[in-house]
Amino acid sequence: MNPIRWSVQSPYMIAVGVILTVLFSVLAFRTIPIQLKPTVDRPLITVATNFRGAAAVEVEQQVTRELEDVLQAVEGVIEMTSESNEGRSQITLEYELGTDTQLAVIDVINKLSQVPSLPEEADEPQVEVSPSDSSQVMWIAIQSHYDANRVRRIVKDEIESRLQRVSGVSDMLVVGGEENEVQVRIDPDRLVGYGVTMAELGAALSRGNLNVRGGTVETESRQLVVRTVGLAAEPRRLEEIVVKETPAGSVLLGQVARVVDTYRETSSFVSISGTPGVAIGLSRKSGSNVVQLIADVEATMADLNQTFANRGIDVALEPVYRESTYIYEALDFVYGNMWVGSLLAVVVLALFLRSARSVIIVALSIPISLVAVFLVLKTFGRTLNVISLAGLAFASGMVVDNAIVVLENIFRHRQMGKSLVEAAIEGGREVWGGVLASTLTTVAVFIPILLQNDEASQLFGDIALAISAAVTLSLVVSLTVVPVMAALWLGESKGEALTSDELPLGFLGRWYARTIDVLTAKGGQAGKWGFVLLIVAVSAGALTVVPPTEYLPTGSRNLVFFFASPIPGTRAEAARDNFKPLEQFILSQPETSHSFAVVGPRFNGGGVVLKPEYANGKSIAGFHQRLYGPAMTLSGFQFVVPVRSSLFEDPGKQFEIEISGPDFDTLDRASQEMQGRLRAIPGVQFVRSSLVTGRPELRVEIDEARAKDLGLTVSEVGAIVETAVAGRRYTSLIEGGRDVDVNVLVAQERISSPEDLAALRFVTPSGKVVSLDSVARIERTTGPQSVRRLERERNVLLTVNIAQDAPLSSVVEQVERDVFPPMALELGAAYTLRTGGSADKLRTTLAALTQGFGLSVLIIYLLMVALFGSWSSPFVILTSVPLALSGGILGIAGAHAYSGGQANFDVISMLGFVILAGIVVNNAILIVHQANNFRAEGKERREALALSCKTRLRPILMTVITTVAGMIPLALGQGSGAELYQGLAAVIVGGLLVSTVFTLFLVPVVLSIGHDLTD
Repeated sequence: MNPIRWSVQSPYMIAVGVILTVLFSVLAFRTIPIQLKPTVDRPLITVATNFRGAAAVEVEQQVTRELEDVLQAVEGVIEMTSESNEGRSQITLEYELGTDTQLAVIDVINKLSQVPSLPEEADEPQVEVSPSDSSQVMWIAIQSHYDANRVRRIVKDEIESRLQRVSGVSDMLVVGGEENEVQVRIDPDRLVGYGVTMAELGAALSRGNLNVRGGTVETESRQLVVRTVGLAAEPRRLEEIVVKETPAGSVLLGQVARVVDTYRETSSFVSISGTPGVAIGLSRKSGSNVVQLIADVEATMADLNQTFANRGIDVALEPVYRESTYIYEALDFVYGNMWVGSLLAVVVLALFLRSARSVIIVALSIPISLVAVFLVLKTFGRTLNVISLAGLAFASGMVVDNAIVVLENIFRHRQMGKSLVEAAIEGGREVWGGVLASTLTTVAVFIPILLQNDEASQLFGDIALAISAAVTLSLVVSLTVVPVMAALWLGESKGEALTSDELPLGFLGRWYARTIDVLTAKGGQAGKWGFVLLIVAVSAGALTVVPPTEYLPTGSRNLVFFFASPIPGTRAEAARDNFKPLEQFILSQPETSHSFAVVGPRFNGGGVVLKPEYANGKSIAGFHQRLYGPAMTLSGFQFVVPVRSSLFEDPGKQFEIEISGPDFDTLDRASQEMQGRLRAIPGVQFVRSSLVTGRPELRVEIDEARAKDLGLTVSEVGAIVETAVAGRRYTSLIEGGRDVDVNVLVAQERISSPEDLAALRFVTPSGKVVSLDSVARIERTTGPQSVRRLERERNVLLTVNIAQDAPLSSVVEQVERDVFPPMALELGAAYTLRTGGSADKLRTTLAALTQGFGLSVLIIYLLMVALFGSWSSPFVILTSVPLALSGGILGIAGAHAYSGGQANFDVISMLGFVILAGIVVNNAILIVHQANNFRAEGKERREALALSCKTRLRPILMTVITTVAGMIPLALGQGSGAELYQGLAAVIVGGLLVSTVFTLFLVPVVLSIGHDLTD
């Protein structure tokens, strides 16, 4: 049975279907996870190895290279990078998308078991999967008058476990303060006096502080577990451990060392709004509801604050940043503009239809189609985020298109004198092929995006699914709900059906009819070809205003970061003090809500949380620019660079340059020369290098032969140096359920200079007393702060920050054209140069979108071949695509100028061209499909073409204007998230308007030329 006839004859079935769909969709909406952006899964595995006390070059040579040699055989790895810092090696393996990370981890662990050897002092490599989205969704400041170390201990003992139990919390980052540590402070003179070696002391600690299982003892009524207890119940008990037996008696640890329950040496500081403190950053689990997570965390915080207040503990938790704030603002922006767009679409319908009942019938397709999208998103495991909501917002003006076409044709049949039921059935049946084709072409453009497995498909998958689902659902509504309501409720008055000759298309309709009669008349080939060439020339002219491309919009998140590099050798306390002028400047600004600064061995920098009223693109850009002056002139630092926080974890207005090669000194010189050349390029604000040299070092060169004569190995001498300077962990205690490291070191007052280290005396295994300078030479030198490697080759990473108004693509193009060739020639074939970061991602995503666009056009063509049964007619329809591209370019160029540079030609805007390919052909499809219908009724083909143009004018204008009206608020709106949508909306609006104006004339002319050639 004809589905339209069945729908008209089954109104109760249709009503129940609509009610159930809306009900299930509302339930889905209430349970669908809400987060800021789509989850972009980048499979990364890190291998981290601690090598305490070792310089960066030693870490690279003794740990990193050994691990890389076995890890290079791991399958599925796209790229392997490593960074060797003081005391730590970290290797990152990036895998192909879709890789099973659990199997990959097993493979990595198996490969690590094949490592020949690592230094005895190095810990076991730790393997973990890096989360796809490791950014913190919430920051909590701990307010207290206690010192930072005590606050950190409270966080570890009482706060951390409570917060980690909150559903959805993945990881916690605690910054500020130091961990608790038990230090065994050796007196070297006493060790020598008692004849105890450092190795004997360490071994005694390990043996004496140990619990040993002893089996079980059976009694008459029960079984008892025997456990030999050696673990010290408190730090002071360690002093009772026997470290050596001598003829004079036992030597206890307390006789040669002092045990102190303290904290690790301070190597980092955290300042929160100018006050030293501790902060907690929370990351979410994949798929968790960010809004609900933050609400649950705040409830836990309130409970903890009340508990601390009742116990008289001076600790209070205060949220300083919530991602949910931006989510609410961005969602409100989309919701508001979606309803405004829908209202504008309804107003347009009212102007054209001039019938309240007709407007209601068509307008009902908006909420039914859009609400049901939530059910689709939930079914496919998607989330509600700014990208999927953008799809809903853009679809709000598109979902009425099919309903308009169907209802308008029902009007036409009603005017023929048919009954309402007959008009509903015949009117829907006549155009169902056209609306089906229009829907299929709109959905088809998203198929490549949904099927591809790359970063672009993950980024755009939600908007593709949302628009596809909304348009498909609108097709179902137009062929079921609209005919039913038209048959039951449209009314009997002929005045409710407008013709093209009535207002508001009176003059326009008559003028268009006369123009089409002239353009489609037989003959006049020269004029027709001239008209075609004129349109082609005008469209080509738009290519002259193509704006430069960017990667991703920054968004209007109220965060600004700054990254710093202290002068090599600067102590943490000095770097903390050097930050204070910048902190004072930040706190004096009216936009500042909170600020933080971090000084540490692996990160130096901070951030500013702006007040909500300044969370817009212009205010954030202004604050960011104002911060540049004080930041760049801050003393005590090589550089301090402010960076706007990106919504997509993209570094924003910057890109990277990789220089790889074998020789370290050559890389250093090339890096310096490259930085000079880059700074001369217009738009480049700052260049920073991963290679920081000049870090002061004391190099201890062991005389292996002399050490062997004394019965010492190189590793034993190295262990003595490590114990003297950094300390060495031999065991741990359990305090309050926590493991506390026991660190053995020489008392700090005994080693305060290189001379003290050289004069350090110790006992050899043979019992001799020697000083360190008798087996080693100590010299002052400098070395790199870190050593970076790419694919097992030394590498320098240059990060290039560019001005906000400087186009990324233009700067990168100039670098690759003017800087790379001469540098490559100077360095030779053993060295490679390449761009990375945003530049590489832009290139990759642009290639994926271009490929997707080509596939989309091919799919559209094949669908139309199947619909029209012709290989040539679809070519005529596809003439609207290049017209749309020209209009889209004009649209984004205009939006860029209107927004003051906030709306850019980024990859999200580029997606608009893919969407355009699917929707601009709909107008041409309606003309060609209706002309074929008239031909089937027996009309001559020129008459059929002219009549098709005249009768399809109103539905075409209605669908285009309602679609444009739905997107205008997003194209012009301001607020959180506006930067994400302005460019995309501008491309679609511009493309639709230009292609519609030209398509209404170009398609009939091209078809007429074809008729002339075949006559």
